[in-house]
Amino acid sequence: MDGKIHRNAGAFFLQGSRDTGVLLVHGYTGAPAEMRMLGNFLQEKAGYTVLGVCLPGHCATVEALEQTIWPDWYKAVEDGVKKLHRHCRHIYIAGQSMGGLLAIKAATELPVEKLVLLAAPVFLQDWRVPFVKLLRFFIPRLHTGQHSYNVPEEYMQGYPEMPTKPVSSLLELIALCKADYLGKIVIPSLIVQGNADRTVKPQSATYIYEQLKHVPDRQKEILWLPEARHVVTLDDARDTVYETCLDFFEKQF
Repeated sequence: MDGKIHRNAGAFFLQGSRDTGVLLVHGYTGAPAEMRMLGNFLQEKAGYTVLGVCLPGHCATVEALEQTIWPDWYKAVEDGVKKLHRHCRHIYIAGQSMGGLLAIKAATELPVEKLVLLAAPVFLQDWRVPFVKLLRFFIPRLHTGQHSYNVPEEYMQGYPEMPTKPVSSLLELIALCKADYLGKIVIPSLIVQGNADRTVKPQSATYIYEQLKHVPDRQKEILWLPEARHVVTLDDARDTVYETCLDFFEKQF
């Protein structure tokens, strides 16, 4: 990536032919572009109206992201649900990584009817994360490895660096999901997790499943991807992810 923001990196809206919309939420340091192929698939195959939001601090500069915290990101999700409701009666939500955490909160308090969590983090791989409040003074940026997927570059528009300053806010959101939000979810939920994820520990998926105590077993499921890395919407098993999401959205519970 040359540091420029691609024209397709920002928020996108795909008008569908039915009364159901899907809100797609990208991850930390990512961009709506990483959700675009999933959005295209849902709109073209099934006629869903799709909105891919751009979270504050993203699609801009790393410096802009450094000035944000999770309530800023969540406001974009709230606004996205409102926008979709102007077009659709039924709303589903899917979030990649940190976007999944925002989707978890949304599922507890916004009018969404189905939830998809794509590599949502509960337990993180990086040993430095617990020390981030101190490390951010010494290591302000970490390399993300965002741009290593076998897809056109236009879909890999996240930042090549991760600012450590907002990570403490991200950890706060994880703690809230664990302590409060997951236990309040009552809607059908699909969890997708790659076993080769170097960002999120795969046991995060099992933890989330077990904490969805108010979702009946027949309304929750885990899709395990044996060789998939973190951004499952871009990795080599992405077609399986897209098909599984569509089947889940179409399913009558």
